[in-house]
Amino acid sequence: MKEIFEMMNKMGESAIDTSRRLAEINQSAMEKLMAQQMELMDAWMEAGVKNLELMGKAKGYQEVVSGQADVAREYGQKVLAGCKNGSELLSEARDSSTKVVDEAVRSAGEKVKQATSTVTKRAA
Repeated sequence: MKEIFEMMNKMGESAIDTSRRLAEINQSAMEKLMAQQMELMDAWMEAGVKNLELMGKAKGYQEVVSGQADVAREYGQKVLAGCKNGSELLSEARDSSTKVVDEAVRSAGEKVKQATSTVTKRAA
């Protein structure tokens, strides 16, 4: 009976360790996403400043439209790169989480087999 309690205790510790590792993966991903969001916010502010500067310096309507198109293109490229980076970051987090969960499930299965084997041997 003592062995079963010890096995259950180890499984509980393993579950806590797995939860901790998953929390670390999630925290790291969120920190990286927040940093990326700040970069995109900076790019948005920069685009706004460039548009204001353009309005003050432009000599005609055509120059304003052309300049705004350039600013929009530049900003759009930054947003697209941000989306790509965000997708890659989330994929990495998913892969890491999957690996942690797979390891935990495999370990739990082995521990259940050990516990079953111990109980069966004692019953015999």
